[in-house]
Amino acid sequence: MKIFPESPEGQIIDVPDGATYEDLLKILDINQELVILLNNGQAVPIDGTVDAGTITILRAISGG
Repeated sequence: MKIFPESPEGQIIDVPDGATYEDLLKILDINQELVILLNNGQAVPIDGTVDAGTITILRAISGG
């Protein structure tokens, strides 16, 4: 799978079979409270099983 955590070129990583998106964020040392995950452009639940594809990690930004 290809991961795009910050840069447009992304990185390719392997995750164990059955890993969740929460597991993926732990591997990448990213706080799950601060991001939105997309797999092939579709939002995915944090407890969903990681599927092959292009994962985009967007920082959730708020302000006021």
